Amino acid sequence: MEVEKGSRPDLAPGVEFHWKTNGVSLRSKVLEFVPCERLAWDARAPGVEAYHAWLIEPRPQGCWVLTEETQNGWLTRLGALLMPNKMHRVHQMWLERLQAMALEGPP
Repeated sequence: MEVEKGSRPDLAPGVEFHWKTNGVSLRSKVLEFVPCERLAWDARAPGVEAYHAWLIEPRPQGCWVLTEETQNGWLTRLGALLMPNKMHRVHQMWLERLQAMALEGPP
């Protein structure tokens, strides 16, 4: 992930970045950011329009994280046909890596 426009290193609404996942290069913009509560961004590429949100709820033993994504476009429909449930597996992997990093403590 590389920040193109906006504050560094912190996230904030309006920050634009590009990144790659599942072999697709995406351009994104942070649409919502409330530290330790919510994060949402869009993602665009030819054949892809997506919105991804993260909700974070503090718990006594750490926190609970919910992530949701919607996708539109011919490339997303093709991906769903050829690789059913891949998005769910990738999101599960993201959550597991996030948990592992959180358990390691601050950088």
